[in-house]
Amino acid sequence: MIAQHRQGRTGDTARATAPSTRLRAGGPRLAITTAVVVAVLSTLAPALVGASGPEEALWWPAAGAALALAVRRPARRWWCVAGTLVGTVAASHLLDLDRTGTAVFASAQALQCGVGAAVVSALGRGEPARLRRGRDAWRLTAGTVAGVAAAALLVQTATPGAAVTYALGQLLGILLLAPLLLVPRARRAGDRRSRAAVTEWALVLAVSVGVSAAVFWNDSPGPWSFLVVVPALWGAARLGVGRALSGQLAVAVVATTGTAAQLGPYGGLGLPGSLALQALLFTSGAVALVMSLVVRSRERAVVIAGKREEVFRRTFDDALLGVALLRLRPDGSAVVARVNERLQSMLGTDVAVGSDWSEQVHPDHRDVFVEAVAEMALEVGEGRQAHWHAELRHGDGQVWLELAAAAWPTPGDDGRPGEVGAVVQVADVTQRRLVQRRLREAALHDPLTGLPNRTLLEDRLRHALSAAARSGDRVALLYCDLDDFKPVNDTGGHAAGDHVLIDVAARLTAAVRPGDTVARLGGDEFAVVCPDLPDEAAARVVAERVVAAMGAPFPVAGWEFRVGISVGLAMADAHQDATRVLQQADQAMYEAKGSGKGRVRSAGSRTIDLRTARA
Repeated sequence: MIAQHRQGRTGDTARATAPSTRLRAGGPRLAITTAVVVAVLSTLAPALVGASGPEEALWWPAAGAALALAVRRPARRWWCVAGTLVGTVAASHLLDLDRTGTAVFASAQALQCGVGAAVVSALGRGEPARLRRGRDAWRLTAGTVAGVAAAALLVQTATPGAAVTYALGQLLGILLLAPLLLVPRARRAGDRRSRAAVTEWALVLAVSVGVSAAVFWNDSPGPWSFLVVVPALWGAARLGVGRALSGQLAVAVVATTGTAAQLGPYGGLGLPGSLALQALLFTSGAVALVMSLVVRSRERAVVIAGKREEVFRRTFDDALLGVALLRLRPDGSAVVARVNERLQSMLGTDVAVGSDWSEQVHPDHRDVFVEAVAEMALEVGEGRQAHWHAELRHGDGQVWLELAAAAWPTPGDDGRPGEVGAVVQVADVTQRRLVQRRLREAALHDPLTGLPNRTLLEDRLRHALSAAARSGDRVALLYCDLDDFKPVNDTGGHAAGDHVLIDVAARLTAAVRPGDTVARLGGDEFAVVCPDLPDEAAARVVAERVVAAMGAPFPVAGWEFRVGISVGLAMADAHQDATRVLQQADQAMYEAKGSGKGRVRSAGSRTIDLRTARA
């Protein structure tokens, strides 16, 4: 186990050191590449910029290439610094510079590359630099200024008065070449649009070279140097960053070589002409760079917005819930901006864009919805968040929808808040409402007869007593028990008994007043709550009708059963307890049943034999 552990650690060490090995292996190659690029560009500089040496160059291309190579690989930037030093020394020998000038210029170039790359790497937290957006350009600008300033101080120390000329040439060289080398490669595409872009790029290059040659290679020029900015703007607006800057680089080569040949508007003007040309190239290059970055940034923003819109659309249309986008107004109207198919299937109708959602709400709940919309619009207008949740009937009233709305301000054309927008999530709760209603009915009603059960009876009795406290009337409770019901079950079975109980419920309901409550308490026991009675005599009238309703026989499957009823009557005032009233009526019923059949017994009074009275 120990041997295996040590072996594992050795392998981990090897894997951990592999990146550093690759780093050391890639460093020399990068140094050689940088040295070759710097040496070639420095040697070709007289031909490219029309100068015999670096001190006469309007812009120095090797400076831009060296900095670009260093910031692309920040972990190996010091190899680039070494390559810059070696390449500059080699080119200086080829250009026949003296040893002192070679040492100063090579040191300045190496210092400039090292400081600039270090600043860019620090601002980017060690990430490789790529020119994708505005902040990348700011990083490159900060590194360029820092590196050129450090190198200019060195040049000023060795050659007083040469710092400004050196700095301007280096800044312009980096501006023209470094961004071009830091632009990410565009993805290849073989479609017609890509081929059209390449054709347009070639056209921009041709126009740039043609305009520059017409302006700067003309021995009798006019004041037309500003025309070189036109193709630069064209390329920045229509092409990518790299293609726009390539056109600017072509303009710089043509302009500097023409000026060095004493042609064009700045030829023969000496230092003022050189400064004017540098200012022109700085302006057009900076404009092309910034404009192309802004255009590309907005294009990316449009693409991202389009993708987000597509995600939103798919989410909106394919949502399991119904979803609606509404525009809320202070008058309570909710204008439909968009609905998905799921919501329209819930409503069973098409919802027109521009219609008022309140038209979909049932009239019984429409006022509630309109009031909620107006309140949300007011809250959003006051800068507060607005949410609303409710269950409302829709359509013809058979559909119940649960609505959850969230509102927010939408921007207007002038940038100020416009209309109030709201997204409403909708769920069909019709079946849930139906189940809840059935559960409530099952909990409060007798499943056989459909009459209220004991729980609902007690609730109705309490409400009747509360109402009696306001009206001053009395409440009667009739506690009923069937007489001779057992023979029905013994003869016809429980099916016959159930049939008789259903008929008893119907006769009791027909015998009492419309406002009375008939309930089945269980078995063959029933009860009737009679509110708003002036006295006990009125309650006895109702009790007599109940007993009389049982006088006719009950036909069931060829049999006829005679079933009577005994009634216990309890009168209650507003101050009495419902449970106590129920107990009194129950006791009175047992007393009535014990003294005979078909009788009414008042709690605390004598028993009335209604069968004898009728006889």
